[in-house]
Amino acid sequence: MNKLNIKVSLANRIYPMTIDSKEEKLIRLSVSKIEKKIKLLKSKYSVKDDQDVLAMCALQLCVKLEKVLFNKTSIDKKITHNIIDMKKSLSDLI
Repeated sequence: MNKLNIKVSLANRIYPMTIDSKEEKLIRLSVSKIEKKIKLLKSKYSVKDDQDVLAMCALQLCVKLEKVLFNKTSIDKKITHNIIDMKKSLSDLI
């Protein structure tokens, strides 16, 4: 894999990273979304400390991720249940 050294800026700090070149677009998009979330939180809650804003941002992103994972698990269970029901129905027909 092609490794790439980049620097990203989050909350007025520079973070050097070594990444796979194919991940660069995803990382830069993520940085951009985090920066937008930081600006929104700063204006919405009048928070000045970047550490507090980053903590709030991390919490919101983690909650969003957990919701997505929970929904995926729920959907997977429904699909599995439907497959079992179809197999049973087919077995009953045969």
